[in-house]
Amino acid sequence: MSALRDALRSDEFAVTAELSLSPQQTISEIMAAAAKFQNTVDAVQIPDHRNARPHISPVAIAAHMLTAGLDPIVRMNCRDRNRIAVQSELLAARSFGISNLLLSRGTELPDDHRPRTTGVYDLTAIDLVRTAAAIRDGEALTEKGNEDGTDFFIGTVATAFKPTDDWEPEKLLAKADAGAQFIQLQLCMDTDLLGSYAAHLVSSRLTWRFQVLANIAVLPSVEEARALRKSNPGSNIPAELVRRIADARDAEMEGVKITAETIQALQDIPGIAGVNLQATADPELLLAAIEQSGVKVRGSE
Repeated sequence: MSALRDALRSDEFAVTAELSLSPQQTISEIMAAAAKFQNTVDAVQIPDHRNARPHISPVAIAAHMLTAGLDPIVRMNCRDRNRIAVQSELLAARSFGISNLLLSRGTELPDDHRPRTTGVYDLTAIDLVRTAAAIRDGEALTEKGNEDGTDFFIGTVATAFKPTDDWEPEKLLAKADAGAQFIQLQLCMDTDLLGSYAAHLVSSRLTWRFQVLANIAVLPSVEEARALRKSNPGSNIPAELVRRIADARDAEMEGVKITAETIQALQDIPGIAGVNLQATADPELLLAAIEQSGVKVRGSE
């Protein structure tokens, strides 16, 4: 079963949180960080080499998390794997009973990345979604129905913007047709923009086909806000929020307050089914923002 699927398809507001991973972390350290979110979020996202930093395989981490009673979301990109490796990873995830996938093309490798590495991009993001859906539906590599009853719950990414009246969401329709069941937006703290984008999805009836997760972060300092903008192409962090942090007596607590206010505002936007809190260096800040927002997570009481 997928707690994420249940949360997104319920009348409640879903909350997920992302782990912050590094090459030096052991599985014990990663699991200790993940355990902080037990009974606080609906699912925990495992990034896939964010900023091109290697770490323990997301599939391996997810297998450990399932054993600990956590619902993991495995992120997988096209940049780091050829077609065979993608298929192998998906079959491995399925064998462990991992349900939630968040599939994307992946960002370009930084110019200064060392040692020099070549992006693969053997598949497009839609190809990756279609491959996962084919495995889920028994149309490729495996028979329909996993022996433990686990089916993939497939997500992919999209970029929120203020659409024109004549905008046709062709790419989103293609992702839905390929098998995507939920969409996670880019890092965006602009609730007006998110409201405008979500309203268009609702009017286009796209929210009948998939649920939408907003994606925000705690900004503990002006420096962190700038770093997040730089490392997240397409991100939207309004200048007035950065000014609030710069003018605050306690920048970290102001960042938590801003995130809590954003969570509260997102709950009032039709078409937004939940929110992901993108990782910062300190998971306690994410927990503080969730608590301060007053959002109630399924099964937390």
